[in-house]
Amino acid sequence: MQQPPLLDTINQAIVVAHGSATAPHYGFLQKTYDKRPYQPLIDDLALRFAITDTTDLNYDSAMVYHLRQQEEHCLLLSLVGKFFLLFDSIVDRKRLVEQPATEEARAVFRAAQQHGFVPIDRETLKRRTCLVDYEGRTNTVWEALFDRS
Repeated sequence: MQQPPLLDTINQAIVVAHGSATAPHYGFLQKTYDKRPYQPLIDDLALRFAITDTTDLNYDSAMVYHLRQQEEHCLLLSLVGKFFLLFDSIVDRKRLVEQPATEEARAVFRAAQQHGFVPIDRETLKRRTCLVDYEGRTNTVWEALFDRS
């Protein structure tokens, strides 16, 4: 069975970031976070939203931002590659925005995509990647790109 191109792109990003899919190195997370590679996107979003960085690298493989204007959103920008998720709640990560229905959500999608980020849908998040954890099981896209908890 042939993998879809997005999953190929994700797997390539995993290997580049971790150095290996089967013996991954996680030190890049802190180094990448400290470099603030996505600051241009955050600066653009800050023109419209109040932004709070809530990243916790003990659990996250992404930069996590709470965005507030009239609505509240949680934006995850993967440290593995230019992939993003937008949730319509800052309280939990259950209501994934796949098709932005409000002007604020559309603004976040537009800005992220203009900066080269690719949105990940719910079905893709469940797929298995090439990244193998210490127990020998392959991680899902969610685990590999966004949340290691």
